[in-house]
Amino acid sequence: MERIELKEKTVSTAIFQFIFPFFIKDDSDRNISSFLKKQHFSAFRLGRIEDESAYYGKYQISHRDLEAFFPPFTNRILFPLSEKDKGFQRFSKALKLNGKLTTVHFHHPFQIHSIDITLCPFQLGFLTIRTEIMCPESLSFSQALEFAACFRELGFQNFKQKQLQIEMDGNTITHLEKLLFEVLVPDLTRFINKEHVRGAYFNTIPFIEKERMYVQSLIAFTEKESIELVDVYRSANLSGLTPDGKPFVTANNPDYIQQKFKQHGYDRLAPNTYYFIEENCFSCITNKNRDLNNELTKQLFGEFYYLLLLNLFHKFVFFKVANVYSKVIIEQDSKEIKELIYTINSFTSNYFFSVFPAQSQGKELFTLLRTAFSIDFFYNETKETLFSLFKYEENTVTKRDSFLLLILTMYTVICGIFSMNLFTDDLKGKIKWQHMLSYNPFEYFAVFVAFSGLIVSIILGIQSFIQGMKDRKNKKKWVRQTVLSKKK
Repeated sequence: MERIELKEKTVSTAIFQFIFPFFIKDDSDRNISSFLKKQHFSAFRLGRIEDESAYYGKYQISHRDLEAFFPPFTNRILFPLSEKDKGFQRFSKALKLNGKLTTVHFHHPFQIHSIDITLCPFQLGFLTIRTEIMCPESLSFSQALEFAACFRELGFQNFKQKQLQIEMDGNTITHLEKLLFEVLVPDLTRFINKEHVRGAYFNTIPFIEKERMYVQSLIAFTEKESIELVDVYRSANLSGLTPDGKPFVTANNPDYIQQKFKQHGYDRLAPNTYYFIEENCFSCITNKNRDLNNELTKQLFGEFYYLLLLNLFHKFVFFKVANVYSKVIIEQDSKEIKELIYTINSFTSNYFFSVFPAQSQGKELFTLLRTAFSIDFFYNETKETLFSLFKYEENTVTKRDSFLLLILTMYTVICGIFSMNLFTDDLKGKIKWQHMLSYNPFEYFAVFVAFSGLIVSIILGIQSFIQGMKDRKNKKKWVRQTVLSKKK
């Protein structure tokens, strides 16, 4: 089989949205919004028409089209009217921050148009970085892919291997975590929950596969360039440059690439525009004119961004459920089991939307995203987890109730046999303590049964009251975590 010959293409536009998911620490969800406002973030609301062009460089989106793209009940979650409503609370900040990314083989200036921090229910958050490569007239397709592959890397080791550095505001950055948490959003790490990576040797970022950010991209060729299937495949795999600076692709078999495209590709707008959705990348590649290019950027920053965000939310909540379930000790963690049952029920009933967007293109891309993220597989696994937990909780409650019923029945039967009448006359008026010294063994046993029954009843009553207060407190906490709003 002959090796695929790659033809280098010239790029006219290269836009990337890098998405970093993270989990928020317990009880920090109320403070993080105040923190973001102090960092000059603004709450995103569809009613603010002036924001249509505030965060996207020279491009803009349509809030009206964005609202019409999703069903009304989905809009209530994605676009809450205020911070008091449950759903995705997005905070945006325009930056227009210029920088230059340099490797051994190329260097290109870029601009970070803006950043988002979207706070979601279940203590999940997304940091989005909107980036565009500037001066693209000398930019090749392979260099654009290499830029994205380098920028999404969070690990220090990869920076050293590629001799990669970012120059920004007179500073030289050789570690992308520094760019995220010291330059873009200082002190954000104090809100990030890293409990999920305790015990790991190398991974320091929770729930990031191979410590890389998710990438949503739009790459436009000049109109004279044609688009081949291998170009579409490379765009989703970010197959840029080899260590010696040559273009490469991760597959050499054309039949394999065609098969992958049938599974994850979308050619409704072919031969000028193609989409390809993988587990870590949502790519659009086109060679159309600037007018259509603007339409594609509007979808990139608007409808398709939220389509992607919704599916990422589903994916990482399923990951969180699986992670918590794997650490539950069945015989000991009763509270955790109750919380997990509540979490799964709340998520599947309120946030897991199986109804597709209204437009046919949105429906088809939504299906591809669910397939790429294995959403249906995770959902079925979670349903089995819920069934297993519910059966265990039901059996535990049944055993506990049976045990209490046995104790109360024993006391009732014994008291019925011996009765308190054996000594109740001595409790009338002034208690005759001296007379009690002359009781026979049956009378002593009756005294023991009667008073121990009272003590057991009081203890059970106190325990039930305390447990009820704890359950009420836990329920409020779980509701706050799953709703993420400021309603009391």
